[in-house]
Amino acid sequence: MNVIKLDVPAGCRYVSEIEGFKIYDFPHILNKQIPGCGFTEYCIDPLKNSENVVLCSPRKILLQNKHGQHPDTTYLVVNDYESDPSTDKDLTKQEKSKYDPYKVVDPEKVRKEKKDKEDFFKRLTKEITGYITDCRFNDKPVKILVTYDSFRIVKDIIQHNFNDLDYRVVIDEFQSIFTDSKFKSDTELQFVKSVQGIQKVCYVSATPMMIKYLEMLEEFKNLPYYELDWESLEPGRVSKPTLYVKNLVSVYTEVKPIIKSYLEGKFECRYVKKEDGSVEKIVSREAVFYVNSVNNITSIVKRAGLAPEQVNILVANTPDNVKKIHKRIGRGFNIGTVPLRNEPRKMFTFCTRTVYLGADFYSDNARSFVVSDANIDTLAVDITLDLPQILGRQRLKENPWRNEATLFFKSIKGANKKSEEVFNKKIEEKDKKSEDILSIYSKGTSGEQSSMSEVLLDYAKFLHYKKDYVAVNKIFVGGVVKLVPVFNNLVKVSELRAYEMQQTDYASRFTVFSELKKIGTVDVDNEVVCEFFNNYDSMRSNKDKLRYLCEQNQLPEFDVILSNISTKRFKEYINVLGVDVCKSVGYKIEELNKKLDIRSFNKNDIRNKVFELFEVGKSYSKSSIKEDLSVLYKDLGYKATAKASDLEEYFEVKTCLVTVDSKRVSGFKILSRKKDTV
Repeated sequence: MNVIKLDVPAGCRYVSEIEGFKIYDFPHILNKQIPGCGFTEYCIDPLKNSENVVLCSPRKILLQNKHGQHPDTTYLVVNDYESDPSTDKDLTKQEKSKYDPYKVVDPEKVRKEKKDKEDFFKRLTKEITGYITDCRFNDKPVKILVTYDSFRIVKDIIQHNFNDLDYRVVIDEFQSIFTDSKFKSDTELQFVKSVQGIQKVCYVSATPMMIKYLEMLEEFKNLPYYELDWESLEPGRVSKPTLYVKNLVSVYTEVKPIIKSYLEGKFECRYVKKEDGSVEKIVSREAVFYVNSVNNITSIVKRAGLAPEQVNILVANTPDNVKKIHKRIGRGFNIGTVPLRNEPRKMFTFCTRTVYLGADFYSDNARSFVVSDANIDTLAVDITLDLPQILGRQRLKENPWRNEATLFFKSIKGANKKSEEVFNKKIEEKDKKSEDILSIYSKGTSGEQSSMSEVLLDYAKFLHYKKDYVAVNKIFVGGVVKLVPVFNNLVKVSELRAYEMQQTDYASRFTVFSELKKIGTVDVDNEVVCEFFNNYDSMRSNKDKLRYLCEQNQLPEFDVILSNISTKRFKEYINVLGVDVCKSVGYKIEELNKKLDIRSFNKNDIRNKVFELFEVGKSYSKSSIKEDLSVLYKDLGYKATAKASDLEEYFEVKTCLVTVDSKRVSGFKILSRKKDTV
């Protein structure tokens, strides 16, 4: 692929500041390199760009956000019949088929639905036509905002009514064509096909798919590939984001203390030096959580006891998600929108992948928290594609946290690891099956092909390409839809990237740190920490891992290392028992668990029972004390071995002789209760 670098002049921070900026070589790919450089704004703001532009985006919510910033000059295509698929859907779970062969179809209802749909598209066509006509009459540039799903509508209207219109198609966040293919592959494939033949097309992203994937696709491999170079002429113009990396135990475990601190008014603050030399204190009163799971979001909201006025939920606006939110946390909660620059904001914002791309957050104090679990498909954040996007969401330079985030992550574990050999074999099997299906189709009669296409269409929707890569493309011929099976390379590329992300990028803490280093400054990213986890993760037994961990306790980075250890008990062994105790028992896990259970037991329960068993002023033999305490410990589940001397924890005592069965034996006389017994 031909990569062409475009040097951005010194002093420029936004694309609109580049004098005479224009790329004439169409179609092409443009790598902005950094989010927030204002390219989308440059395209749709008529004061910055006089070209006619059709801006295509993968998400409705992003277009709504852009339209809200330019309501008078842009036209937002609102298609009521367009799907907005949930990109947090768990495709590993088999969906129930909604097809019912015994369902009685009401012909009148079908007729009405058809008419309603026709009337809607007539109105939509009239509105778009009116907007373009008004723009041309008033000598204003056309700025149409449309999703990938509905682009064909705009294209058809322009072709039939404004064939002489010179316009550019800007495909924003085009890497989503590949990453979303596992959720809505038919839409993505149809969109790519519909763009073919249009001359002025720009595929743009700040984090596009890697070149090796683009070269696998006929539609992209020969396109000129432009990169904006922000550093060569002005090193340091673009500061790398800062990532605070922490181990993920569970989603709620990590999020709970953050929410609690905000609710209690324990806000983090920063002191920022202003242009006039004065220092301003900025307090963070907002937290944005990127958790790609509607289920997890509703669970957090419910368990934390949050109210609707405290929470903004930004997820795909689908009936399933609306139903799920209402059922789990109540009808007072709804799917929200990204606040515009001057609109009020809530203390907590929860986002799924729906808003990872392109949304503009205008907060001067919000902090960002990202949850990523490579073992769960929906919770895995792509370090190369997703994370830079997330880090670019906060737009205001006044926000001292705008260029940083806290990442909670979990690398791939045991049973979830897949060998490259097994994966490649699966890909080969799907390739072969796809070729067989398409071969059978090509040999069929016209009627057989038509029937087969309908079956394959349902099959692809139901199984989400688990068995093959055959998609059914919709071709419009003379107003009639023709179904044609094709090999969907987009899905294959999506699978290849998903495997690389989970099995390579998240293979271990070491690989995660290495990938993170490419996009930003990582607070745990130093050679010592990386070397430790590289060695630690290679060890198989917990005993060896614990020994190796304890041996590093003199390192300056030990606290960082310990905070990123995934095994909770290891932290407890060291924090509660200490390194010396671990060493004294030979790092035997059973022995340490026993000591930990004893050390961490609530002694108040024992104290109360001991005060019931033994009275001040009386004397007891040591053997009877030991016997009574043994029974007590067993009843309470306290796993320590009872000793007569344990009584000294709770009472002031003195040694004495006690008569038992006419014999004088050693014992304790209880003088008084100890006041500070724990």
